Amino acid sequence: MMYRSLITLIFLTGIISGCSMADLSNTVKGGHYMETGEYRQAERYFEKAVQEHPDNDIAQYYLGRFLLAQNKAAEALPHFQKTVALDPGNADYYFWLGVAYGELGERKSERISYEKALRQNGRHSQAHLYLGHLRLRNRELKQAKMAYDAVLKEVPTNAAALYNRALILDLEGKDTAAKKAWLEYLKWYPAGRHARQAADHLNALGDFSYENHFLGNRAITLAEIKFQQSASSVSLSAYPSLRLVGAIVSNLKNGTLQVVVHVDKDKQLAKQRAIEVKKTLHKLFPTIGPDRIRISWLGTPEKVIQGKKTSIKNESVRVFLTDWK
Repeated sequence: MMYRSLITLIFLTGIISGCSMADLSNTVKGGHYMETGEYRQAERYFEKAVQEHPDNDIAQYYLGRFLLAQNKAAEALPHFQKTVALDPGNADYYFWLGVAYGELGERKSERISYEKALRQNGRHSQAHLYLGHLRLRNRELKQAKMAYDAVLKEVPTNAAALYNRALILDLEGKDTAAKKAWLEYLKWYPAGRHARQAADHLNALGDFSYENHFLGNRAITLAEIKFQQSASSVSLSAYPSLRLVGAIVSNLKNGTLQVVVHVDKDKQLAKQRAIEVKKTLHKLFPTIGPDRIRISWLGTPEKVIQGKKTSIKNESVRVFLTDWK
């Protein structure tokens, strides 16, 4: 039995010898270097591999990838051109050829490459994404949205596609659809620079489900701090926002957190809610001293001014820091 297994092993080794063994080795090495980020070492390895096997498309591909990773697009380009010549049915090769053209500012060739990638694989999400970026840059809004829709069909949480799709709907004046799209983006990506921009767009449309607040020199995006219906108790949905605020304040040596609550025509409810916010923050972060959280309440709506537009919020919670420098 062992003899037969050995014969089978020798037979299989013969099948995958030569170029196929080189393919396997190059694929393993390429994946390893991608993971470790050793791009210069990878470049040297694949330069040698290409010299030994110039018609090996995988070696050419990885050499192009690692050159591109080092901002050497001009050097990478001929290797990607070689890969599509060696294997014209590979969508990935056309995609990366397009990326190289894009880095060199050759937009027409970049677009053609992405389109060729999609002819080989109509579900290639990266090709759809980058083609969408090109179309958006050229103000081809309808076509760009179609590209981003195709991305989201394959990868529903793709950040760039979600953001740019919302932006297109905003630019087209489709307010209801734009609000929904911005909310979808912020559901998945509630933090960072793009989240702050998304919140600004959302607020400009009159939706304050997310807002930017300033804690010292830091701007953060918070989901609306809500309360139990017909009560002053903080809603569980508000806890992530309050945890973020509390974490920032607790890590600062200086600064007093100001909590301002508005409830139009009900100052007493505004006071109760302000007290509840303070209690919740102390419960979540007992290390924050009581003197570091001050509360205010008003029985009037909050006015939010954005450029020439003023929005009225009948109920709101605003947080900011004083004396933090």
